[in-house]
Amino acid sequence: MSTLRDTAAVTGVGETRYTRGTDKSALRLTLEASLAAIADAGLTPKAIDGLVAYASGAVVAEDLLTNFGSADFRFSATTPMGGASAVAALQCAAMAVATGVATHVLVPLGRDGYSGARIHRRVGQMRQFHVVSEFEAPVGANAPAQYYAPMARRHMDLYRVWRSRRRLHRDHAPGIDGG
Repeated sequence: MSTLRDTAAVTGVGETRYTRGTDKSALRLTLEASLAAIADAGLTPKAIDGLVAYASGAVVAEDLLTNFGSADFRFSATTPMGGASAVAALQCAAMAVATGVATHVLVPLGRDGYSGARIHRRVGQMRQFHVVSEFEAPVGANAPAQYYAPMARRHMDLYRVWRSRRRLHRDHAPGIDGG
């Protein structure tokens, strides 16, 4: 098994000012943060030849490419994995660099969560959740903990882990059940 260790690095980080009720769009926020990250890395926007869009649904690769004026764009991907999307995006970018597909991969993320769509609306806009939401939305599930709680409960009931769960807390968590 090969590893990505020492094959790629985060060379620039950028962010926007954190505000409530901004009139800026998610695209504008993403562009501002992306340009700051590119400058922090000592690059120009045209040097970006790969992009892994975090699967928030607000911004797609074409939005950024159009604004960057990129001529030699070689890699684009999306990581629609819910809460694991950020880590998957970094892993995907590292693989693109390690394999020589791209040299400088941008992993942008921009949200207008206060003035724009709240989490349950953003999740509902993600294509991978359309079918799933038909089953979960009627019971009020709209966040990861709410999605996984019924599955965890079913597992606990099926495999009778109630007793072992209490024992785990007692043996490994000081102050719980006298542990």
